[in-house]
Amino acid sequence: MEGAIKLPEKDQEKTQKSANAVTNKEIAGKIAGHIGTGKNAKDSFIWMTITWSFYIATGISLLVFGRSFFEVEEGESLLDSIVQVWSIFVPIITLALGYAFGKGE
Repeated sequence: MEGAIKLPEKDQEKTQKSANAVTNKEIAGKIAGHIGTGKNAKDSFIWMTITWSFYIATGISLLVFGRSFFEVEEGESLLDSIVQVWSIFVPIITLALGYAFGKGE
């Protein structure tokens, strides 16, 4: 190509690095927009864990409750089923709360 400007190799490497940096900044910007940055990101993960644990456990409990209106095997208690569901999520919530309040400063 006539009249095309050819950059020296060092300048081409800088151009490629800056293009990669822009892409990385865009990805980091999207993630930071959701969870925050630094200390806020750590706290955000904790509270997201607690929130989603409550949502999922409540949803499964409602499904188990809804199932109780249909035929169920004899000897299977609604309360026992709900206790089994929450016995999975309560330790996760406890662990997250312990980390959130116990890390101290």
